[in-house]
Amino acid sequence: MFRNMVSSLIQHGRIRTTTAKAKELRRFVDSTIAWGTSLGELIVTPKDKMTDEQKAKVVHHYRMARRMVPDRTLLTKLFTEIAPLYLNEQGKPTREGGYTRVVKGLNRRGDNAPMAVIELMDYNFATTAEVSTEESAE
Repeated sequence: MFRNMVSSLIQHGRIRTTTAKAKELRRFVDSTIAWGTSLGELIVTPKDKMTDEQKAKVVHHYRMARRMVPDRTLLTKLFTEIAPLYLNEQGKPTREGGYTRVVKGLNRRGDNAPMAVIELMDYNFATTAEVSTEESAE
């Protein structure tokens, strides 16, 4: 269940779930994103300029993150879009964990379960209004 939730969070940037699941999901998401940020400047380095040891390190980090994100397109998004959000210009992490935020919401209507929204910190959410405005301008 948590593998699917991690994948959905990477794909959409935020998901709505129960508060207990959201708090537990933070552990998995933070460790998965940490595999991407720990590569540092190797994320943006072209493969032809890497040494064999650096290539092996990148492959290792991809494989470790793949344990939680089985989809290749989402894995690529994790390493190319999400992980660089938490790196500075020198390739050093800007934060030590805490890549997600849990915002509590109203209780679910059917069973009164406490609900929450878990979202990625510093993620740029494109709303449907912004996307439709950009498409109509073209």
